[in-house]
Amino acid sequence: MRTPLIVSSLALGLFALVTGCSSSGEELPWKAYPRLIEGRWDLMTAYRNDRETQTLNGTFFSFSAGQSMATNLPLPANSPSEGPFLVSKYALRQDTIDVTGLFPFQMVIQQLDSSVMVLTTTINQQTFRFDLSRS
Repeated sequence: MRTPLIVSSLALGLFALVTGCSSSGEELPWKAYPRLIEGRWDLMTAYRNDRETQTLNGTFFSFSAGQSMATNLPLPANSPSEGPFLVSKYALRQDTIDVTGLFPFQMVIQQLDSSVMVLTTTINQQTFRFDLSRS
């Protein structure tokens, strides 16, 4: 009859370990992302397939508190978006930004603090890295 007690204790301990903070008391980095991501971010450097590219100079991303994103990122020729800007809803899931709407895609946050954000994504089978600075 001690087996259920041992199993329960182990399960509770595992739950506490998984949901608890690190031993240093630091917050998991992605928990701060919702407040840090908001605002306009301008492209500093872009990489296409691990090679720096100048063709995306002037690109920006703007994230609002209402989970709306605007960007002037050039879209693939077959994109149904109209006009020079894409305005879409987005959902932030830990370190992943899920962009929905007419041109859905995902971006992964590689680095984010109050002044710098690094995003990676794949569009039309090409990998991109965007090094951004807050406006």
